[in-house]
Amino acid sequence: VEDRPTLFFEIIQRMGAKGFGAGNFKALFESIEREQQRRGTL
Repeated sequence: VEDRPTLFFEIIQRMGAKGFGAGNFKALFESIEREQQRRGTL
């Protein structure tokens, strides 16, 4: 690993998906809020 800016691409193929993963975004948001509450930065 070098000390320079890095560009990262991730391609995900979703088979049979009928949405955009709204549940995943909600879970991520809630986990960020919990961490902010734990740190006292909410």
